Amino acid sequence: MAFDFKSLDHIFYMREALKEAAFAAQSGERPIGAVIVHHERIVGRGRAEHLKKHNRLAHAELNALLETATNLYDYPHDNAVIYTTLEPCEMCLGAIVMSDVVNHVVFALADRWINPSPMFEIPHVRHHIQNYVGGVLEKESAALWQQYRPDELVLIHDGRKL
Repeated sequence: MAFDFKSLDHIFYMREALKEAAFAAQSGERPIGAVIVHHERIVGRGRAEHLKKHNRLAHAELNALLETATNLYDYPHDNAVIYTTLEPCEMCLGAIVMSDVVNHVVFALADRWINPSPMFEIPHVRHHIQNYVGGVLEKESAALWQQYRPDELVLIHDGRKL
């Protein structure tokens, strides 16, 4: 059966990423969660764990990629999708591209503060990311930020410092 990105239940998978974000927020982390889906099955989960791991690289997307990378190493990756509650930063987007595990990115909340969109001018990035879709359950993600990190939500929405 051919992979059909549009037929995936993006709402369902983003809700799973939001669950990871809620777990992160409840433990004092930023409310960011991610899941990776392959053949309509979640094969990796991640959440922001900077404080827990005492590591600034412990982003939700990287944690999900690390959990998934060995599972998908020998498979074609043009049908793996990462769902993340916040648009991936440059580091995470670079890791998504360079890991060669995921070729589709779906996010809830656009990040106007970090603003990684100029990375899509790089031909290598455009070659690896076949779909880059934002706004899926955006309000739900914003509500988590509003509840746990309202000052940061202003930065994310407006792209400016307070």
